[in-house]
Amino acid sequence: METAKKILLVEDDNTLRSTLGMFLESSGWMVTEARSAEEAVRHLGKEGTDLVVTDLKLGGMDGIGLLRFVRKESPETNVVLISAYADIDVAVEALKEGAADFIEKPFTPPVFLDRVAKALTFKPNLDGKAAMRSEKNKDFRFDHLVGRSQTVRKMKEVLRIVDDLPDALLISGEAGVGKETLARKIHEAGSRAEFPFVAINCSALSDADLELELFGSNRGDRRGVLQEGRGGTLFLDEISSLSMAMQVKVLKMLENKKVRLSGSAQEADVDVQVICGTNKNLEHMVSGESFRQDLFYKINVVHLKLDPLRDRIEDIPLLMEYFLEGFNRITGKNIEGFSKSVFDACLKYDWPGNVRELKSFVERIVIFCKDQVVQTQHLPENIREPKAKSAVGAIKGLMTLKDLEKSKITETLSSFKGNKANTAKALGIGRNTLWRKLKEYEIEEEDYSK
Repeated sequence: METAKKILLVEDDNTLRSTLGMFLESSGWMVTEARSAEEAVRHLGKEGTDLVVTDLKLGGMDGIGLLRFVRKESPETNVVLISAYADIDVAVEALKEGAADFIEKPFTPPVFLDRVAKALTFKPNLDGKAAMRSEKNKDFRFDHLVGRSQTVRKMKEVLRIVDDLPDALLISGEAGVGKETLARKIHEAGSRAEFPFVAINCSALSDADLELELFGSNRGDRRGVLQEGRGGTLFLDEISSLSMAMQVKVLKMLENKKVRLSGSAQEADVDVQVICGTNKNLEHMVSGESFRQDLFYKINVVHLKLDPLRDRIEDIPLLMEYFLEGFNRITGKNIEGFSKSVFDACLKYDWPGNVRELKSFVERIVIFCKDQVVQTQHLPENIREPKAKSAVGAIKGLMTLKDLEKSKITETLSSFKGNKANTAKALGIGRNTLWRKLKEYEIEEEDYSK
């Protein structure tokens, strides 16, 4: 009989430690619990351990310190860090230190146990050098929300209230900003995580194919994803491309929670969360009568707007390092990082393809770069020497009228220390108008209280 794997669980929250320990033991693993990193170090000196699962924030030595100790003193032992959203950037750095994985809070038991199981099979480097990659890890998942921008902060805050979200919601943003990644994270963070997540690009299918995919058919008893994915999440990307006829059917499904098989009068109950994605302005489409107003109201109860990468450049270096670490693991290579000149060039580039383009760029770098550090000569010409913008284009790119208005409101609020009555008076507008502008531009207190 195979010996059960030994896991050392390090968590200073008694309730969470006890709960996680119970989950791990129920999966057949032997679990030793420790309240601190110092206590964990004593346990490591007494008995062999296959995996250390530790919180990042601990009293005394933190999770990073414990990781470094394990990599030095017991390099054959894998380490998984548990990280709150505010700690995500530090956790990305932990991967460079040799962590097998990090798991973001909050998480569901199935996600936690699946990640622990994969971490137990991860092959660490026995020479103790965290940066060296002797084994490829094809299962590395680029599914974390990485960054410090307001957009990323809002995405993470949504995940804290995921079970309070409605059964239909909208995510908008340019192509490549991460709409599907956020939809998948919403699914994984909630009570539907153990059920299927299905993503469909509406623009890639004809009406007939999309109807068959969603609703199924009585011919051959084919069940659609709305039935097959019962209990799970359906991500309908490019919802704006639906024909008016399909919009009616989707709206009816959302309102009645029932689905009718194609070519049949038979109905079946629907139990899925529907997350819609779009890179179009649906409000403008409603005004132009190309998108149904009632469907828009149905999916717009919660509307998550993701900014393009060019408007959150503070995320670019963190994303570059995160993707580099991931592709190092996938390929087994050991590229240590990027030179300052490379970071500077990437910060100046517009990234029209957003995060998707940045990820592809880093993947290409890892494939072709033969040096330890990525230098300017490794960059493609369009990033190394971007085409100069015309004067008119440059002015447009600097600030739109909406940007100017938002900036002026924020600046005035800051001058009056957040006093909205004085701000409205100074701007020459009514208080109701100011409140409407704050909502329209998503101006939060943290934007003017710095």
